[in-house]
Amino acid sequence: MVTRLASMKDIRALFRDKPDVTRGQIDALFEKHSFSSSRSIKRLETNFTNQIFLVETRAHGRVILKTQFRRSLGFSLKTEFVATRALRGTASVPVSESLVYDGDGEPECLLIPCESGKSGLSYYLDASRAQRLQLGSLLGRTVAHVHRQQCPQELQSQKTSDLASWEVTIREAMFGDEVLASSMAATLPELWSRLLVATDPVPEVRVQGSNVFLWGEAGLHNVLVENGNSLRISNVHDFQSAGWGTAAHDLRQAEGEYVARPSSEYFEPGYVDAFRSSYNAVTEKPLMELSPVEEKVLSIVANLRMIRFFWDCGRFLHPKTPEFLGAAVSDIEGLHGVG
Repeated sequence: MVTRLASMKDIRALFRDKPDVTRGQIDALFEKHSFSSSRSIKRLETNFTNQIFLVETRAHGRVILKTQFRRSLGFSLKTEFVATRALRGTASVPVSESLVYDGDGEPECLLIPCESGKSGLSYYLDASRAQRLQLGSLLGRTVAHVHRQQCPQELQSQKTSDLASWEVTIREAMFGDEVLASSMAATLPELWSRLLVATDPVPEVRVQGSNVFLWGEAGLHNVLVENGNSLRISNVHDFQSAGWGTAAHDLRQAEGEYVARPSSEYFEPGYVDAFRSSYNAVTEKPLMELSPVEEKVLSIVANLRMIRFFWDCGRFLHPKTPEFLGAAVSDIEGLHGVG
């Protein structure tokens, strides 16, 4: 059981703590899946759960190797594989045509052919105002086409952003791990007691609208673009948290609300309007704004999932846990008597 909040030093140490991946391990994995051995290996990116490598093979070109060395509720390379496979053949959502998933051992791995194009976010930062608005419009159209696809049955059980199932989500996030629950009770007894009272029972609320096939990580940072005769999105990727839920989750991701980067990157005047207009044109109906009750529910789910994410990754309580939990508890308390 944990009895204190982690420090930012703990967070930085967790980010740096990654398993070594040797060339021998990579070559063995590639041989298993009938790829040629590596000519060169370059680490592209790391985060709390993944390492991503660019592997130049001797006979099969460049391949992206994505490994997941920590598991967390709502994040899975198997999910990314299933979602990407389901979107193949959708011309307006250009995903990789051949992914190889390996979940036999630790860590989970995906082998992805390297696609051409420039990061959408990098393009956006260097672009003119007109080009930024055009890219916003293209992204809106792409997100809408993802939402219009049939969500695989395998992913419909992942309702982490399904507002109608929010009670299940918060109970799984907060009470599904007994050590987390006891640690929260010991470290933040007053807030935890309020949560227990506020969720016994969870308030009944009315949620409007229907669910869609969620991308999960919608945004300019997860597309590649090419600008030859015209600007186009050439690849859409990172479906590690895809699932079944409210469109608002993806829209807020794509509009920059949850992106931990300088706000100026997503707040070109007119960008959100261009994104929304294009999204609505594809869905052929005006986007229904969330009601105040639904806004609260979405916020509750986001805050409690953030607590659970860092617990799953590091078995500790993030320094902002009091802020996350306090906001969620206040919102749940505010929902009692509303419905």
